[in-house]
Amino acid sequence: MNKTLYRVIFNRKRGAVVAVAETTKREGKSCADSGSGSVYVKSVSFIPTHSKAFCFSALGFSLCLALGTVNIAFADGIITDKAAPKTQQATILQTGNGIPQVNIQTPTSAGVSVNQYAQFDVGNRGAILNNSRSNTQTQLGGWIQGNPWLTRGEARVVVNQINSSHPSQLNGYIEVGGRRAEVVIANPAGIAVNGGGFINASRATLTTGQPQYQAGDFSGFKIRQGNAVIAGHGLDARDTDFTRILVCQQNHLDQYGRTSRHS
Repeated sequence: MNKTLYRVIFNRKRGAVVAVAETTKREGKSCADSGSGSVYVKSVSFIPTHSKAFCFSALGFSLCLALGTVNIAFADGIITDKAAPKTQQATILQTGNGIPQVNIQTPTSAGVSVNQYAQFDVGNRGAILNNSRSNTQTQLGGWIQGNPWLTRGEARVVVNQINSSHPSQLNGYIEVGGRRAEVVIANPAGIAVNGGGFINASRATLTTGQPQYQAGDFSGFKIRQGNAVIAGHGLDARDTDFTRILVCQQNHLDQYGRTSRHS
């Protein structure tokens, strides 16, 4: 196992979060080095937990700190990165009960919807990623209108790429409205989770890496330094089939926190 790069999964037999080896190739220095090099993580198969109790509680991952690329500060919310290509700018609306509704962008031929943000913070009421061509019922927002960006079909993977110098605050649930899909939250500046979770997501990835693409498909991450913290009310991933956290890590993983079942 690479001493500085881990894929973090929930191990049912151990009842704990463990680190497993990830296929990597060096591009410059490793994450532990002080330079500007990076490590590339290929997109490999998720390891299933086969568990309905995948919840992180009071986990403090002491991971490497990274800087983002956009120096913008906003109040809590989800804000599209206007510097991104138009085809990667989601439309941000509100549901009838006032929570953020993200009409994700048109997927590629491989089914990957790429969405770039200047800020991606989820409050305790949650947020919806609208992956439905027609009106649909959601748990968090009730009925929502169909997403006009999806006339050619819904997404298989919803990539949420945050370009900011501020960590994303995930304090509520992220629901996929409509067709179930894999959700990726990628913020090189860091991710802080306190009461976050996923609804109707087939798979979930939290990472401090930069998403990489090949022929319109999602191929992996280029991970530099990054900081991810899961604390307080933790991360509830019981509704996902697979969940992973991809980060750089310089210390031994087993000294951090524990997992617990939320009733």
